[in-house]
Amino acid sequence: MARKGDKDYRDSLERALEDPRLKSHYLKEVDRLFKGKKGTDEHDKMLQRLHDSYGTGNFSKTAKKYIKSFGLPDEWGALLLLLDLEGESETVCQAMERLVEMSKERNQVEKRGLKSKLTVLASTSTDLAIMEAAESLLAEF
Repeated sequence: MARKGDKDYRDSLERALEDPRLKSHYLKEVDRLFKGKKGTDEHDKMLQRLHDSYGTGNFSKTAKKYIKSFGLPDEWGALLLLLDLEGESETVCQAMERLVEMSKERNQVEKRGLKSKLTVLASTSTDLAIMEAAESLLAEF
């Protein structure tokens, strides 16, 4: 039996984690495991499709498919895209709320960008629910 004084008392995983590359790989895999469905390759592909479809006629359809499969995205950039989703006031309001919550840990440039986006939505949205939610969230800044 190995004792603490012996060099081989640690198992191979402990020794492998001393390598920064392997440690990073293991941590990414553990993170993917805890993300559930959002940690799959299918999710990554669908998220990329969401980004790629922004500004096209397929954006609304792609966004609805993503949300149906995975719920609201956890990524800042993807949530910002959803603010331009037409005819989906509940989704837009949820995305705004999540962005405001996430903004507490973002840098000043990102916070200003979100504030600007909320200001535009509060003043130009034709959807009353979006307009009111944006005004309310602006008060939190």
